[in-house]
Amino acid sequence: MSEQRQAAYAPPSRRPRGDGWCALVRRGARLGWFDASIAHSGEDVDARAQRWRACEPLVLRGAVAAGARAWRGEVGGTLALFERLRRGASFQDEVWRRLGAPRGSRFAPAGAACDLYDPREVEKVYAHALGSGGRALARDLYAKLAWIAHDERDASLRIRFSFGSESLLEWTKDPRRAVWSDRFASALFPETAAVLSQRALLARIERLAGRALRFSERIVYNNAPGGGAVFHHDAEPHQLGVLYSQLAGETAWIALSKRALAALVSAHARAAKPRSALAKRVATPARALRALEAEDDGELYRLLNEDAAFARTLVLAGHAFRLRAGDAVVLPSRGPDDTCWHSVFALGARPSLSHSYGIFARRRTRAESRGEPRRYDMAEAR
Repeated sequence: MSEQRQAAYAPPSRRPRGDGWCALVRRGARLGWFDASIAHSGEDVDARAQRWRACEPLVLRGAVAAGARAWRGEVGGTLALFERLRRGASFQDEVWRRLGAPRGSRFAPAGAACDLYDPREVEKVYAHALGSGGRALARDLYAKLAWIAHDERDASLRIRFSFGSESLLEWTKDPRRAVWSDRFASALFPETAAVLSQRALLARIERLAGRALRFSERIVYNNAPGGGAVFHHDAEPHQLGVLYSQLAGETAWIALSKRALAALVSAHARAAKPRSALAKRVATPARALRALEAEDDGELYRLLNEDAAFARTLVLAGHAFRLRAGDAVVLPSRGPDDTCWHSVFALGARPSLSHSYGIFARRRTRAESRGEPRRYDMAEAR
């Protein structure tokens, strides 16, 4: 039996019986339930390669389970850190307390800031990487603490690691400094080893990509109950996708390629309200593909993120799944139209912990190096 025929959905008004059902609830929007006991994995090698090429998610059950167990003490420490930050602790103080000697001797404080034009940002802590004799090897590395959403009902937090100027896209231009940003992330959060020590997992992704990889632009997520991320993608210059690893707690996902999403948006809008302005804007999959790039289309936003009927369409098409501690998902991306869109819902009564790493070629081709970096994004989630 196919995955699509097996998928099961229940409306928000009716809580189904059984332990396998997950509620799709985020910031007050109740989108229904799906049966997470239906496995969303088990494809053979050829099927995984096909999903990679199609920019469909690859769910990898238990891929980081051994690492999550081995680093459970550090995972617990990070969960406690987020609770302190949620209560108002200084992020800068927490960073340098964690990076005390000897582990933090390779990094020196370089200031802190807060972007007053970004209401989600809490604090950005800068550091320089030091070599022997205290010489700076990489400047302006940073860890940025931010709320995931603008909504006060959502207490979800994240910490993103990068370097240089965000507006100038410096992170796209200097792979050498990116390596030091990765080391900064690992020094501050040693449980990165829970993911990066899983050689079979990383080798599997390298086989799919057909090249040696690095895992950079790291983000540590602390999704709080009732929170999560609205539909977005991670198509960025030179980025081949994202590896998302669940280290504690659970999250529910709806994820699919942008082209598949556009086709479903077009069909659903035309069937539900054929005379509406939205139905006209997304009258064909090609037009829906373009409509997904709009930053200010409130009607489309509501369809994607607050419409239970459309959530039902996505669930019954087989695009919903649950990640438990130890699971991972790969979200492939080749560009603005060939990328995996995804929507995340926090599950459980306590905040969870997950790590998200951008997938990049360890060495760029000459053509890739010559390419002018540009922001692909419209539904931007960085």
